[in-house]
Amino acid sequence: MAAYLANVGVNAAHALRSPLNADGTFRLWPIPEAVPWSPPMLRLRDLDGAAKAPRGWLDRAVHLDPDLAGEPKTYGDNCRRAGRAFSLRRAEPGDLILFVARLHPPASSPAQFFVGALEIEAIKPDLIADPGPGWWDANAHVRRARATGKWDSFWVFKGTSRSGPLARAQPLTRTLASELLPIAWRATRSEQQTIASHTRAVRRLVGHGEAVARALWTS
Repeated sequence: MAAYLANVGVNAAHALRSPLNADGTFRLWPIPEAVPWSPPMLRLRDLDGAAKAPRGWLDRAVHLDPDLAGEPKTYGDNCRRAGRAFSLRRAEPGDLILFVARLHPPASSPAQFFVGALEIEAIKPDLIADPGPGWWDANAHVRRARATGKWDSFWVFKGTSRSGPLARAQPLTRTLASELLPIAWRATRSEQQTIASHTRAVRRLVGHGEAVARALWTS
């Protein structure tokens, strides 16, 4: 058994910002797709709350991944070709993927927060052709592949009924990050810069780190 940390949603490279409200509630915006919109991909205007997004983004194709509001919950990644996701090739049913995102509080600098989790129920690995209809249909990777015809060995993970977003985001502080990961803190970098660099790739947690991650999810 293991837990994983995966960084998701728009980040410092994007003009769109994921807001964090004063009460801890938040809106996580998905990253834009690198290809033009075509069915069955999603546009930003197709998502709940899109009225609060910049008008120029509404018709952009977006990569809603993870999808923690759908049924079933899913997450996809290119575990075969993208180095940042190689660790997920070791994932098994029962493992936990904990999602971290860059959120913008109303009166302070952006920071990394825990926003949700997916407890793995099933895995569809190495998709190089359309697998036909199934629980994976609404995942962003499948939508894009069906729109473009490009099936590049991505994996899709199905979540149990316990998977979902957190009601309120939890800050990934220096203390908590040190409990989860081996981190070399340097005076030349801010805490948030260090945390962001250590969570850019999907990180596999076992032992104490896994226990901390599962306790965070269930607290």
